Amino acid sequence: MEVFCHWSLIIIAVLRACRVHALLPVPIISLEDKIKINDETKVTCMLPSSECQCLEVELRIITEEKLKNCVSHKGNFPNVTCTLEVTKDMNEVELSCEAHFWTKSKPQRLNIQNEPEFTDCPDKLLWLEGQENSFHCKAKGYPPPNVSCVKDSKVYMEGEKFITLKNMSGDYNCRAANFDVVSKTVTVSVQYQPVIPIIKVQPSASVAEGENVTLICEADAVPPPSYSWHTPSAPVLYDHDNQTIQIKDAKRAHDGFYTCIAQNKHGIQTLSQKITVNEPEIVPETDLGKLSRPDGAEKMGPAHFGLLAVLYSSFYYLF
Repeated sequence: MEVFCHWSLIIIAVLRACRVHALLPVPIISLEDKIKINDETKVTCMLPSSECQCLEVELRIITEEKLKNCVSHKGNFPNVTCTLEVTKDMNEVELSCEAHFWTKSKPQRLNIQNEPEFTDCPDKLLWLEGQENSFHCKAKGYPPPNVSCVKDSKVYMEGEKFITLKNMSGDYNCRAANFDVVSKTVTVSVQYQPVIPIIKVQPSASVAEGENVTLICEADAVPPPSYSWHTPSAPVLYDHDNQTIQIKDAKRAHDGFYTCIAQNKHGIQTLSQKITVNEPEIVPETDLGKLSRPDGAEKMGPAHFGLLAVLYSSFYYLF
């Protein structure tokens, strides 16, 4: 029984070899029609079809004579062409062509499980408000890890595009995960042009002449802005960074618009505030004599005072 199985395997192998051999194309050698002595001629070996493209093939011209300048061409119809120097002794010399085939498998990669590792994930990112951005945290590992960055429960996948908002500044927890997890902190700084919500005025925007007024310009911007002002022609006092100006002993010439200009490298914004300087209120002069008399005294003349003196003397002698 064992002998029978052994011969069965041999027969199957031979049949398979014959089948493969029957499918292989047979190369063809071609020569030029008119060959002259002491001249050069071309000899070409070629496969007649594009079958068996899965096979690697090498074509060879077989002869005892010396060939030179052989050129091979690969593709659907592979061939090789050589030059032969012809002499009179070469009459009836045989030439043949051989095709040597071999096959190889498609390549397979050896994949070994390994934990994730960040390959490109900067510690700090600088973005500009309104621009399109994304996290560029790449990681290697097998299976290929998923990379994401999280802040305040908001998840951003690696490479995901989004429009940057000013409130996106802060620390993000970036994670690379497959069968294991690694993480790191990425700090994002969002820069934006100035925004001036209001100009603070102390004590008020309407004052009397001679009073003092303070104007404070507060702009929200990253990086912090520089400040300047457009004011009426009357002199004012500036603090060290021009954010605050003071009007001392306000005069009518200080009346007008005060414009704050806030600027950084990303933009500029202005805001104006009207200051009104009023004339001081005039208090009319007062009759001091009337204020010193009792009620109704302004109606008493000299006769009334004489009568009062007589009555006073009478009461004195009676008592």
